[in-house]
Amino acid sequence: MEDRELVQKLLEKDEETYRYFFETYQEKIYQACVYLLGYQDPDAEDVAQEVFLAALRQLPQFEFRSSLYHWLYRICMYLCYERIRQRRRLVASEDAELESAAQPLALTRQNREREEKEKNKMLELLKAQKQLLGDPCRSLLDLRDDQEKSYAQMADILRVPIGTVMSRLARCKETLKALILRALKEGSRGG
Repeated sequence: MEDRELVQKLLEKDEETYRYFFETYQEKIYQACVYLLGYQDPDAEDVAQEVFLAALRQLPQFEFRSSLYHWLYRICMYLCYERIRQRRRLVASEDAELESAAQPLALTRQNREREEKEKNKMLELLKAQKQLLGDPCRSLLDLRDDQEKSYAQMADILRVPIGTVMSRLARCKETLKALILRALKEGSRGG
């Protein structure tokens, strides 16, 4: 079923379409949650369910700038990172309570600032490593990440089959991941 037809039927609250929607994307979204939260994380299944609930709430605002799966994956990423941030806040607040009941606001502000610095540092690292990839991979990743193009749109732009786009993108992501891991290792040795 095409994305437009699927969205239309979901907006019409068709029960069979709900079932199809969930069965089609459930395993992929769950695997993405497991990957983002960590293997054997007990929250992965809960977050995967939250992805579908959030998607159904936001469905009237869905724009067809990307595929439905890409949109679900972005929701998944956001909810996973939110869950991770909540955990960090919980640990930080428990530590703050143990140290001093008078300083939780200062610690929370410091944690936010530290998280923001870490996030910016990781984004800079990602950007720098992306530049090392060279043009074919960098262009492909820019189409996917910055311009939010679907596989079909990228295939049209590059004038290659969708399978070629998928395999090239997979190789580029693996190369980028290896570059980032190497940079992180070198940074930890030097720091």
